[in-house]
Amino acid sequence: MKKEILKRAEALRENMILSTQELVKIPSVKQEATAEYPYGEPVYQALAKALEISTAMGFKTKNIDNQAAHVEIGAGEEVLALLCHLDVVPEGSDWTYPPYAAEIHADKIYGRGTIDDKGPTVAALYALKIVDDLGIELNKRVRLILGTNEETGMASLDHYFKKEKMPDLAFSPDATFPAIHAEKGILDLKFKVELDGAPKEGLKLEKLAGGNATNMVPDSAEAVLSGITRDELDELLAGVDYQKEDLTIKAENNNFKLLYQGISAHGSMPENGKNAISYLINILAELPFANHKLKKFLEFYQSKIGLEYDGQSIGCKDQDEIPTKLTFNTGIIKAEQKEVVFLVNIRYPVKSSAQKVIADIKTEIDNDLIELETIKNAKPLYIPKDDPFIQKLMNAYQEFTNDLSQPVAIGGGTYARKVEKGVAFGPLFPGQAELAHQKDEFIAISDLVKSTAIYAKAIIDIAGVKNNA
Repeated sequence: MKKEILKRAEALRENMILSTQELVKIPSVKQEATAEYPYGEPVYQALAKALEISTAMGFKTKNIDNQAAHVEIGAGEEVLALLCHLDVVPEGSDWTYPPYAAEIHADKIYGRGTIDDKGPTVAALYALKIVDDLGIELNKRVRLILGTNEETGMASLDHYFKKEKMPDLAFSPDATFPAIHAEKGILDLKFKVELDGAPKEGLKLEKLAGGNATNMVPDSAEAVLSGITRDELDELLAGVDYQKEDLTIKAENNNFKLLYQGISAHGSMPENGKNAISYLINILAELPFANHKLKKFLEFYQSKIGLEYDGQSIGCKDQDEIPTKLTFNTGIIKAEQKEVVFLVNIRYPVKSSAQKVIADIKTEIDNDLIELETIKNAKPLYIPKDDPFIQKLMNAYQEFTNDLSQPVAIGGGTYARKVEKGVAFGPLFPGQAELAHQKDEFIAISDLVKSTAIYAKAIIDIAGVKNNA
């Protein structure tokens, strides 16, 4: 069976490449909703393209109100689902190759969404084709469920499950191999500071902005200053400790724009990036702004958040390591004369809770200065390593890799947490760099083929009649 699956996966290689390219070329970042397109037209176009590809392959498909859809094989009362998403985070900057061109270089397809999650979606789709072409008798319906706003709240999957059956078992090819048995809780918080308005004289902050999404480490941030000359600014900055090659200063009319260049990373792994917002605020906090509340805010941020990514100074650091320690990422900031608003993405361990994290933070903030609001909370996911479902996924993975490592835990969040019994499973292999939400995201074509074979074997092991007798 292993040789036959691999043979069929290799025969489908060129089709997989083409399907991945077709999807990646659609910039499916969430836009303003319309009556017809709940998450904007580009996101719908990606969904429509995926269904077009699936229909051409001969599969039954169903579109649920342009919010989500499924592709189905098999029969039976129970459902095994493969949970994928077609939306992507914004592309960011400084790509070596265009983010939506899906160019191939050295056996790699480059582009936003190649690894998160359009390439894996293609792998899941072609895994269904392999199982179908092999004529495997299934005692479950196997559904590839296609969501459209995983990156911005997962509401499309909630809508889908209001209309369709909740799967009995599910895996999501949206993380790493081997099987993921635990995912941290995900908490998005909004911090708001009301300012006194523009002072009549002195150094003013006209604007502060940075970041595209809470679950991305921002790779750029900018501040616009007024009420100061260039010589005065240079003199002030001479006393500040910062990496000068990362800061660009431009004159704009009577103002000065400070642009800080950081390094993007996934919000669940802020240690892999360089948070441009935090680095820029670290500089601004050293400047003598005339607005008293603005100065207090900058000093608060510098002392309680600073360049940390574990939440220690703001009181929410957690030593529990199931799955890993808490992470803290400021993803977006917007400030003008009247207020400052910044959004933080926190990933907390399985044994913790959003209530504990918030309570810990409140002990460290000035409640007269800062308003705190919960935007989103997704509870942790946990399934024991020895669960039979986990073991069947592990067996399929090990058959094609000879890797005998154990199930793992991650800080990222996947669709798996939206179902009654689900886990993440691939597509990133152990030791590979995590490029989701970063520039120069890619999927290796050889890995695309291998993960397709693994998913096909997992479907057969879990839903095949012979394997479930």
